[in-house]
Amino acid sequence: MSSKQTDSLHLTFSFRLALLYTVFLAFSFSVLFSTTYQLVARMVATRDRDVIQAQLEQFRTLYAHGGVSAIANYFNQPINPGTSVFVRIVDRNNRVHFITVSHPLWNLLDHKMKEDQKPTANESRWDELAREESEGSWMVGTLRLNSTYFLQVGRNNTESKLVLVQFRRMGMRILFPALLLSLFGGWLAARSALAPLRALNKTIRNILQTGNLQQRVPEHTQRGELGTLSAMFNRILDKNEMLVQGSKDTLDNVAHDLRTPMTHLRNSAEHALQMAEPDPLIQREALADCMEESEHILQMLNALMDLAEASTGGMSLHPETIPLRELADEVIDLYSLVAEERNITLCNDVPTDLTVHADRLRVRQALTNLTDNAIKYGKEGGEVVLTGNSDQSQVSLSVRDNGCGIAGEDLDRIWDRLYRCEQSRATSGLGLGLSMVWAIAEAHGGTIDVQSLPGKGSTFSIHLSRSLNVEKKVSKANPNQKRKA
Repeated sequence: MSSKQTDSLHLTFSFRLALLYTVFLAFSFSVLFSTTYQLVARMVATRDRDVIQAQLEQFRTLYAHGGVSAIANYFNQPINPGTSVFVRIVDRNNRVHFITVSHPLWNLLDHKMKEDQKPTANESRWDELAREESEGSWMVGTLRLNSTYFLQVGRNNTESKLVLVQFRRMGMRILFPALLLSLFGGWLAARSALAPLRALNKTIRNILQTGNLQQRVPEHTQRGELGTLSAMFNRILDKNEMLVQGSKDTLDNVAHDLRTPMTHLRNSAEHALQMAEPDPLIQREALADCMEESEHILQMLNALMDLAEASTGGMSLHPETIPLRELADEVIDLYSLVAEERNITLCNDVPTDLTVHADRLRVRQALTNLTDNAIKYGKEGGEVVLTGNSDQSQVSLSVRDNGCGIAGEDLDRIWDRLYRCEQSRATSGLGLGLSMVWAIAEAHGGTIDVQSLPGKGSTFSIHLSRSLNVEKKVSKANPNQKRKA
């Protein structure tokens, strides 16, 4: 998708938000205006009815005291010329017995009175008269005087109708400019609010096109969910870049470390195959070399698979109660011949009653890796001591040697995959042992630390909880992150 197309989509989305806002505003204004209009119309109608009702009561009182002549005498007196009222008295058949003003709308009122029920003695009837060929609009109230006659009082309410018409027109004049203004303002507001989203889209598109993971979404001063989304996306990019770089470094190291055993394996096989006269002894030695190098490669790949399993949170544990002194005896028996070759004494100082609830195979794997390193880098004629202690919350296993120690600048990097410090390059190894120990400790919800002085030896300690929490059976941390030594 081109840049112009994407921008068009964003503009459309901004416009749709503005349109939705305008529709909501129009609906709210319509409801508010309709409610206000109905209230005003009701107030105007109530005012007119109250005026007519008062006059109906006045004329009924006059009729009660003097009949039709009393009402006629009232209208013969000087009155306010601005008063727009007419009065008439009719019988049941709508025959007129008294009238003040002749008006075309009386015919319409007579027609309504014939079709509808006439009012009773205790109620008033209300009619609104309006016709295109007549002048204005009238509201008429009808009141029963007696069993024969009905009093009708009408009042011109054209002025009230004109007020309502002007009110409606004013509402329309306000509504349409307000909608246009809200549509434009809403579109501008939506564009401003969606600026982080457009920047995020642009960054993603550039990353997909160029493959450059170092690009980041520009930080916006705007705060809110979209600003937080941009910041979180940048953090994801940082983490992805770190993981990709770590994978590249790991692949480089693996390729470097696999090159030597693969070369030896190939050379051994070629040497055996290129002999003019096959020698069973030489061929057997070549096969043994191939087996040894294959085992070395297999160990490296298995270790990398275990670390990958740990880093993705997939290391399954099968916890059980482990007597740690018995486990230490197994490790010492396993390495007794190797230690004897270097004249190193292996000592088991783990308390006999010390136990922990953990995965036996994994804890043994961690302990063997630490013991193997201690023997490799320990001083000839020295000793390697396995110790243990506990408190109310955790159990600790330690492996101490009096070998070459670790330089201060290497302490933060010894846990990294395939990292080997300067002193260790002279000895064989994969550079994965300590990373695996750390992953096992993390999978158990524990920690590992080291205390070391160059030339005086090192002490590695694993700290595990007394009882393994089932929810902590897997490790989700990154084995390549720095640990506190």
